[in-house]
Amino acid sequence: MSFVGKVLVVVQVVLSICFMGFAGAVFTAQNNWRNESLKYKDNVASLQKSMDELESEFNNKLTEKTKELNKALSEAETAKAENKALQASLKNEKAKLATVSSERDTSVAQAETTGEEAKFRRQESDRQRVVNKTLHDTVNELRGKIKSLEDTIFTQSIREKNLVAKHTKVVDELNYLNKIVANLGIDPKDPAIAGMQSPPPAVEGLIINTKKDKRNGTRFVEVSLGSDDGLSKGHQLFVYRFGNETNGNRPKYLGKIELVYVDPDKAVGTVIDAAKNGVIEKGDHVNSKL
Repeated sequence: MSFVGKVLVVVQVVLSICFMGFAGAVFTAQNNWRNESLKYKDNVASLQKSMDELESEFNNKLTEKTKELNKALSEAETAKAENKALQASLKNEKAKLATVSSERDTSVAQAETTGEEAKFRRQESDRQRVVNKTLHDTVNELRGKIKSLEDTIFTQSIREKNLVAKHTKVVDELNYLNKIVANLGIDPKDPAIAGMQSPPPAVEGLIINTKKDKRNGTRFVEVSLGSDDGLSKGHQLFVYRFGNETNGNRPKYLGKIELVYVDPDKAVGTVIDAAKNGVIEKGDHVNSKL
């Protein structure tokens, strides 16, 4: 082999080594980029889940505070109307008292100035005493009514002040929630948010009936809770069984159900998550929170 041939062989070997090194670097970089991409995807999914939970909690708070605000406004309006009616009644009773007092004064003056004869004066005096007693009793009764009305007005005034304070507190909380909504960039009028279902209230009941599937597993259950307890279609409940001395009296989780039909005093749910260590039976307990 000539010298030029040897040089070319050496050059080819060097280039082969360089290409292998370049290929290894490319492969290492590709793996690093793939790992970083998967890591960022996991972070995005976690942040999205946190945001969904915050949105759900906010919507629940917003609905609750709106109901409290409406209730406070209604109570305030009712209290104002009752206060106005009581003030009008007090005014009428005072007018009646003034009229009765005037009639009494007139009767007394007439009694003092009428009659020429003693018999007539005695008869008139007796009649006037009866009238005066009746008027005195009427005045005392009216004074009692006025005192009662004044007490009622005072009570209603305190109630009105409390309702106004409660209304102010609810308005401040609503404004604070609106600020949170604005900071999160959420539109409360968005149909997707308006249609979100509120979580079930804190309730606890019993499984009163079950229906098995072909594999002898529980498919449908009937519970002792209904719409009178605040439940509605789509709410989810947890199923568990009280423990015994064998397992240290620890409750046993059996699964989760979703309500598909709700009556005032009972509901039917389908099993959406069944535990592997037990089958849901009649007499087991259900709860909206574990």
